[in-house]
Amino acid sequence: MSPEHPSKEPEYPSKDPENPKRDFVFNRYHVWASVDKEDQTAKVGITDYLAEELTDIASIDIPMEGDELGMDSLVIHLHVRNRIRHLRCPLTGRVVEVNRDVLDDPSQIYLDWKKAWLFKMEYDDPNELNLLMDGNQYAKHLDDL
Repeated sequence: MSPEHPSKEPEYPSKDPENPKRDFVFNRYHVWASVDKEDQTAKVGITDYLAEELTDIASIDIPMEGDELGMDSLVIHLHVRNRIRHLRCPLTGRVVEVNRDVLDDPSQIYLDWKKAWLFKMEYDDPNELNLLMDGNQYAKHLDDL
């Protein structure tokens, strides 16, 4: 890389900077998953693109621990002003942990979307990961909107 064109960190990384063994994947509904392929778990949240588009998330409804989820099922409900935005789950599996800090204070999503996960799930089918976008593909998806 020449000095005139320094390498640039992708806006949407494919590796989780907090834990490099985790991969970031995205669905077209602006939901991300930070995936650990070894233990088949994923932390799930929303991208900064969606958060900025909505601007004022008042509250969030998500599944609770033990709930079974299907890929593309409506599982995240963001209350914004006088409407609710429904988002789809990126993977099939079950919820094993909920981030109560973000539920109590949704404004955390605006501080650092990569840390403001909503729930952690165990996913069932690793092949579903092939149906999601990596960071570069997601950035291109946003360019095409």
